[in-house]
Formats: sequence, structure tokens, C-alpha cells
Amino acid sequence: MTTDEPTDSGPAERPWKGLDTRLMPVFISYDQVERMVAALLPAAAKFQPDEVVAIARGGLVPASMAAGILALPLSFLTHDRASGTVSWIGPPASGHRVLLVDDCCSSGTTLRRAQAKLRAEGRECMTLVVVHDPDVARHLPDLSHPMRDLFRLPWERGEATPTGREAKASGARLDPGAEAPFVGVGLDYVLLTKIVAGCHEPASIGLPRFEPERTVLISGIQEAERARIAASLASTPYRDLPLQCRQNATADDKESIARFKADAATRWGCTHFLERDAEQAIGISGHAPHLIVTWWSAASGRGWTIGAAAQPEATPRADR
Repeated sequence: MTTDEPTDSGPAERPWKGLDTRLMPVFISYDQVERMVAALLPAAAKFQPDEVVAIARGGLVPASMAAGILALPLSFLTHDRASGTVSWIGPPASGHRVLLVDDCCSSGTTLRRAQAKLRAEGRECMTLVVVHDPDVARHLPDLSHPMRDLFRLPWERGEATPTGREAKASGARLDPGAEAPFVGVGLDYVLLTKIVAGCHEPASIGLPRFEPERTVLISGIQEAERARIAASLASTPYRDLPLQCRQNATADDKESIARFKADAATRWGCTHFLERDAEQAIGISGHAPHLIVTWWSAASGRGWTIGAAAQPEATPRADR
């Protein structure tokens, strides 16, 4: 267990890797989180905690998993990033030996302050997080999985949205609205034709509702057609939406277009993607599992939320 006393002194925090839009995130799904938490719990059990304490919001899911597996009560702390204040949500923990749980550890500031509060209350504390970045963490958890890649957890999709990144970069108090869904809409000729024909409301063509100010059009149509697309949209409510077209050099097969859309949506910071072509929707979901992908049918006016896992790319065998 970490024995050094928590302190806010030390070198300045390094920027969160998610601010670099060139980096593609590694998505850690709910079932992976549960397995990762379970792998850490034998060591936690040796500490013999009598209560689990979650740091809200991120620590709620892994702490619930840990409390369920260990059959222990669960209490909750919250950390105000701006003031640095840590306080209880509801009744304080009744236990003396507590397992403090958060989802991830970037700088370690939140974990350090929460641990300091628990120690100041006379409690013994072991810290557990699902994953930490050893490149930037100044305060390491007692139990965790190290990962230097940019990681993304299901309940933290919103931190990568344009407004979410802006809030992270500024260090300002995080308004939950900054992490509201940011939607990528796959624009093809079928959808473009419907929009131009006057089907302006998303529901009229089977699309789920989205907020225009938090939407980007991502098209498999080549960049050379941008002017034509913009002219077609000029008289529609979609005229002011950002538009990203496929680079002319990109291959025009469905697999390549799906990868382009997945990468473009990730760089924009999309949390959701709406796609008309079923094969491409599957491909986008496989390439970018952190996106919530909806395949919508222009014929039936319905949408289906889908998930997929991409198979590894084939590696040619070396001649022998």
C-alpha cells in the first residue's frame, strides 16, 4: 500500500492525452472493466477492507462491481475539481478500513485528495482504480492496471467531445452539459437526396433526434464534391453543420469508407454515429467501439443500436 503522505506539491500536470486528436483511443468496455476489477480484488481482499468507497462520478461503476464481488457496503465521495474539496454524498462510511475506488488515474489529484480526507478522518485506506497512465500520474494507486495508450471508458465518452476537451484544456469547473452527446451523421447521396427533397426533420427519415449545434456531417463522398454538397444543403436547416468529406485519395470500397468515418468521428470527438448503410455501420462500430452506432433504415424509418468487434487484419505469411 502507498505509504507517502498525499500532497498537492510537485511538478505541473502534463496535458491529458485526449487533447491530442491524432491519438486513437483504446476502448475498455463494461465487461472488460469487470474483469479488470476482479483481477485486482484478491490483493484488495488481503487488506481486509470493511467498506468500499466510490469517488463519483467515474468510480461508481467499478466500485459497485468491487462491492458486489467482495460483499461489502458501499459509500460515496465527490471531488470538486475547482475548489479541491472532497465531501461525502449521503452518510459517511461507517467502516474503518476502506477500499477507495475510482475509474482511472491521470494526474492522480482526485485520488490523492480523497485519500487525504479519509486518512484525516482516522481511516486506513487502500486505493484501487481500473487503469492509470504511468506517463502522467504523480500519485500512483495501490492497485491498478497501467496503460500508456489513450484509454476511454464507456461512461467517459463525453470528455472527448469538442466542449468536453475545451473544458479539460481550460481547467475550468466541468459543466455536465459539456459532455452531452456529440453526433456524427453519415451523409451519403440517399440521405442528401431526402434532405434536399424537404425531409428536414430527423424523425421524418427515421433518424434519431440530434442537436444541430452538437452534430457533424461525415461523408463518404469525396472531397472533390464538397462544393456540390454545400450547394445542395444551402437551403436546408443543415447548411451550417460542419462537413467532413472523404479525401480523394481514399479508396472507395465500403471497408475503407467505414474506417474513414470511424477515424473522422473519433477525431471530432463524437460519442454517437448515425449511419444508413448497414455494412458500414457494422464496420464503423468495429473500428471505433467507443462510438454508440445506430444503423437507421430509410425504408422502415427505424433505427437499431449495434455493436461489433473487428477481426484482426490478416498478416501475410513469410515465404519459407
